[in-house]
Amino acid sequence: MRQRAQFGVPSVEKTLGALPVVANFCRKLKIADAVDALCPVGDLAELTHGQVIEVLLANRLTSPAPLVHVADWAQAWAVGEAFGIEADLLNDDRIGRALDAIAPHLGPGPRRVDVLNGFVRSGPSA
Repeated sequence: MRQRAQFGVPSVEKTLGALPVVANFCRKLKIADAVDALCPVGDLAELTHGQVIEVLLANRLTSPAPLVHVADWAQAWAVGEAFGIEADLLNDDRIGRALDAIAPHLGPGPRRVDVLNGFVRSGPSA
């Protein structure tokens, strides 16, 4: 009688890249906290606007993709592991709602979210 090969649990390969560094910068800069203080969401929301903006920032810094492909990017990259967010929650409608919520706060003048403007424009300072 022939013995059947036994395999372990299938592995999943995801790109890690700079996600841990970006996630750490986001936490240190308290980007999600700043966005959430200005743009609160309802009790039923699965993600806060701050969480979505952090992941979108990570996307822009690692492998920019059109908004309709951010969920695919998050699935292929280790977004869930680095940010604790399920990729399926990052559809273009959800990202659009977060961008709509934050847009009024991104104008000129001293605003707490200016840290986002400076970070995205020039990258983290050395």
